[in-house]
Amino acid sequence: MIIALCGFMTSGKTLAGQALSEKTGLPLIDLDRYIEQKEGLDMEAIFSQKGEPHFRAVEEQSLREIIENKDGIILSLGGGTPMNPRCACLLKEKTRCYFLCCSPNVLAARMLLLQDGRPLVKNLLAGHKGSTPKEKLRILELWAAEMLKDREQIYMQCSVKKIDTSDWDVEKILAQIEPF
Repeated sequence: MIIALCGFMTSGKTLAGQALSEKTGLPLIDLDRYIEQKEGLDMEAIFSQKGEPHFRAVEEQSLREIIENKDGIILSLGGGTPMNPRCACLLKEKTRCYFLCCSPNVLAARMLLLQDGRPLVKNLLAGHKGSTPKEKLRILELWAAEMLKDREQIYMQCSVKKIDTSDWDVEKILAQIEPF
């Protein structure tokens, strides 16, 4: 069985995956890191040099490789992975996927703090260099809310459970993920 973690960027997929890996002893594969290794480039370089369509194609291929060749792992997904219907289908059929979620306000605050290495956030804020942190936070919050309108239903369709990560109580989060 593969336990997969999906959700919007900064919802805590990687951190929860690391904690779950430590707790269970199961290896963690972070899909974005897997792609970076495969491409020999970091996420920002992949997006800027090869474009998002290339990244999404490699993402689907990589997800398929992992699911077909691994078992007994924790898989931390990219925020956009389930938006590809073929990826969502693989997740629903071949993994026990959990949707990690939190409010747009919490997501925005985390994105503002963790924007390095997140090309979508950097591109969004590029036109707002003179904005105050409070204004940037509002821009990110509105963007996250809009994106979640499209994504939440899809995240739910490929998941067995929705887990709120707003207060980042790791033990409470892990307690909601069923053991194998």
